[in-house]
Amino acid sequence: MYKKILAAVDGSAHGSAVLDAVSALAKLTGGTVQVIHIRPSQVISGGITSTVVPVEESAESRKVVDDALARLRADGITADGEVDEGLTEDLAAILVERAEALGSDLIAVGPGHYSGISALLHPSVSRAVAKSSPVSVLLVHSEAGATV
Repeated sequence: MYKKILAAVDGSAHGSAVLDAVSALAKLTGGTVQVIHIRPSQVISGGITSTVVPVEESAESRKVVDDALARLRADGITADGEVDEGLTEDLAAILVERAEALGSDLIAVGPGHYSGISALLHPSVSRAVAKSSPVSVLLVHSEAGATV
């Protein structure tokens, strides 16, 4: 059970808690971990044209994955990782598609980072993953809580 774990990380405290959880699970099951960070982009409309603008730099995205891999490997976990790119509204679909393509049997994600009115404006990736995933989803909370 849970031999191929997809761990979604974003460099936040929740992402760190995801790494703690998947490390412990992989040790118990002898499983492997595939780390994924999706470099989010947003569409900016300007009259008759639209432009897709990345929300973070590619080097920053790569560092999130490299740091996660170093941490897991230091724990003795067999891990690989990738940076994917996608629109913020497509993040959940990308995670589910990658899990299917990799043959993952578990997707580990952190909860949404928004609260209050911000939560209404930003869709919950973790909720969308849980609704659409054909495999188990582990929602990992950190002690840091949500941010606005």
